[in-house]
Amino acid sequence: MTAEWDRELSVREAFRQVFPGVMVAMFLAAADQTILASALPTIASHLGGFEYVSWVVVAYLLAATIAAPLYGHLGDRFGRKTMLMIALAVFTVASIGCAAAPTLFALVVARAVQGMGGGGLMTLAQALIGEHVPPRDRGRFQGYFAGVFALASTSGPILGAYLTEHVTWRSIFAINLPLGLLAGYLARRIPSMTPPRRGAYKPDVVGMLLFCVATLGLLFAFSSAGHALPFDSWGLYGLIALVVVAYGALYQWETRSDHPIIPVRLLRRPEILRADAVVVCFAATLFATVLYLPLYLQIGRGLGIGTSGTLLLPITLSMVTGATVTGKLVSRTGKVTIFPIAGLTLATVALIALGATISMAPTSIVLLLTALIGIGLGMIMPAMQVAVQQAAGRESLGAAIGSMSLCRSIGGAIGVAIVGAIVYLALGRSHSGVGAIIARVMEEGPDYLSKVSASDRNAIGVELDRTFRIVFLSVAVITGIGTFVATTVPKPKF
Repeated sequence: MTAEWDRELSVREAFRQVFPGVMVAMFLAAADQTILASALPTIASHLGGFEYVSWVVVAYLLAATIAAPLYGHLGDRFGRKTMLMIALAVFTVASIGCAAAPTLFALVVARAVQGMGGGGLMTLAQALIGEHVPPRDRGRFQGYFAGVFALASTSGPILGAYLTEHVTWRSIFAINLPLGLLAGYLARRIPSMTPPRRGAYKPDVVGMLLFCVATLGLLFAFSSAGHALPFDSWGLYGLIALVVVAYGALYQWETRSDHPIIPVRLLRRPEILRADAVVVCFAATLFATVLYLPLYLQIGRGLGIGTSGTLLLPITLSMVTGATVTGKLVSRTGKVTIFPIAGLTLATVALIALGATISMAPTSIVLLLTALIGIGLGMIMPAMQVAVQQAAGRESLGAAIGSMSLCRSIGGAIGVAIVGAIVYLALGRSHSGVGAIIARVMEEGPDYLSKVSASDRNAIGVELDRTFRIVFLSVAVITGIGTFVATTVPKPKF
């Protein structure tokens, strides 16, 4: 099925022909970022290498981060439907490799390949909506996308825990085969559009290598600071210097390249640069909250693994609701920038309230405040996606959305690194011995708390309340910065 480059579908046509395929593709990519969270101990016990098992997750995230802007660039050049089908094929075949992996090293390699497909699914799914839907109506679909992303990201650990407990950890990857085939079948129904010819294509190999070195170094620095690389180590300083030099060289190279991998000309535009900065704050808040809230609920409140995972549902469902409603309001009113301002303000207030009341508030109040955070975060991505797509224009949709995917990954790494550093420093400097007890709990699971005396359990609760008060107030600073940046994003003109 072929369509003219300048033809846009009606909302009903887009929902019927485009949305089903890209929705399944996005769900696969988003869920696989977090689905292994509950399965890692089981994988380590079967394949060995407990000290390296985190690379099963890290390899996917690094590869997906690098792949996202690359697929966006290639989709703009060779057609987004074509590149989506390629990304689906890579993702699905790699999933089979993950399910059959005989060793941990083989699993890490297969996960990296899977991430090379998953990064394309995220970017191209959104670009295809922008390609086929008029700008004013994109908000509705971006709301659906944000809801799918939130649902997949936060339900991934729950689904992974269920499959690991009742089937096998390999089924987490095997289930991607039928889902990938379904996504491919639905994606075939998307109308094909041939991009305008732009002359002979010359791959930007130097730009791609510089981008990979800089981004891998940045993400590794954020994920390793304070752990694998101490804060005062020359190794960390050297890595930061390498990242700065690599990004500087990348900027210089891309400004002169005829076919740049990274759209420097787009990032110079305030509509895109400031929206990307808002996305960094959004992702830092989301991933820090989703990854560390269960830790607090398990150890600080004594809840089980399954219960703490289920208690992520308030923030998940509220994000889905906020995103869906915001998307419809953007399409109905044509107003864009007001929603991320309101959403980040709400999240900031809720985080401050959470930090102020955490030592005295019952779990129900904690969950209510996290639901308010979810509503606020849900109001951000639909509006920012519309703003960036409108500013980029149809020919550069993939590159612009790829920049947002990159910023989302970097923001997530920043948020997790900041909160991880706070928790590590606060508990590591504890002189009451609570830090050592918490370390044992994290190694052996929440069941270890039953072996701890009542006085030690009370001490753990007090120490974690103090630590997470700092955590939530620090995250509130991030959302506060995001609120300020959101006020400077120019209003798109439809």
